[in-house]
Amino acid sequence: MEPRWEDRYTDTLRMPIPVENHAACVDFAPVARREVTVFGAPAELVLVPQRRERHGRPMAEPPAFVASRAARIVRDEAIWRENGLVLTPNRYPFAAQHRLLWPDEPIREVSFAMWHAVLDWTARSGGTALVNNIGAAATIARAHAHLVPLRLPFLTSLPERPLAAELIELPRGVELLQKDTPVCLVGVRGDADACAKALLLLAEARRTAACNVVVHERTAWLFPRSLETPTPHFPYALGAAEVWGRWCYMDEEPFRAADGDQLERALVAAGKSALR
Repeated sequence: MEPRWEDRYTDTLRMPIPVENHAACVDFAPVARREVTVFGAPAELVLVPQRRERHGRPMAEPPAFVASRAARIVRDEAIWRENGLVLTPNRYPFAAQHRLLWPDEPIREVSFAMWHAVLDWTARSGGTALVNNIGAAATIARAHAHLVPLRLPFLTSLPERPLAAELIELPRGVELLQKDTPVCLVGVRGDADACAKALLLLAEARRTAACNVVVHERTAWLFPRSLETPTPHFPYALGAAEVWGRWCYMDEEPFRAADGDQLERALVAAGKSALR
């Protein structure tokens, strides 16, 4: 009998993603930091002008096609490679020991196996995984996850409640949640197998092409997108780092001028309304 699709990836945990620090990781050295309150929860602003050097930063009107750098990065910069997954350093980090997890194959969306590996890594490391896609701050279309051995208090400080909407056939061992905020922040909580399956089912149910995902503490939080760059409230492409609670600025003037009300408006503009 042909195995079910969700049972085909049991090898992903035989050689799990390493959690140890790696010397190849680029130092995270923000020029300045600030703290603000967003929706009543603590958030952090960092000034990182070096991120301006990234290639392919999101543009208001991107061309239809751009040559991808993913194949070269996966080939030349790998520090770990197993089971079709590849780990590389992030050259422009927004956290210490910042790494990127890629599929070896050129796929656009995170697979069941990759979600499973990411959920396992966050549980073992006590860290956070962040996923962007095109239209939600990604600069490369190949699926990839930012792995950082750190948790921030922003999302865990926001109140939450069970999600009553019947969006998917819920796998056993997982629950759906929603943050009690004006924006749609849907949570998937449970074991790695059930969460990975639920994340694929939610991707099928989602009506927006773009989405950010933050994974920590056995929970993946999804932030569906309606706008990539919520100017004038935030002058850059808003990504999973900002949803996580770390707002990355490349220029000093907007960094100094930003306040919590402004960042709340940025999240409302970039996201979708909370589900009812």
